[in-house]
Amino acid sequence: MDVDLELGMNISCKELRVLLLHEFRLGHKTTEATSNISSTMSKDALFIRTAQHSFNWFKNDNFELDDLPRVGRPLEVDMDVLKQLAEEDSRLTT
Repeated sequence: MDVDLELGMNISCKELRVLLLHEFRLGHKTTEATSNISSTMSKDALFIRTAQHSFNWFKNDNFELDDLPRVGRPLEVDMDVLKQLAEEDSRLTT
């Protein structure tokens, strides 16, 4: 997932984690890290809770920057398959 910034830039979650890791290694607190990143990127680029979550991972020596695989329903729907299913069983559309 990317975060759209005011200047038309996109920043990925991985890039945001790199910035947070940099702030963590500088010894900054989460509030200071959030303020620093928000002042240079965008005021909406980062929430304090996101910084806290990442800092907790870093404190436990987990420096994985990539998103972990998730289970559950897919994020995208194949519209052709959905249309075919609806045509096969009209009860699905009511």
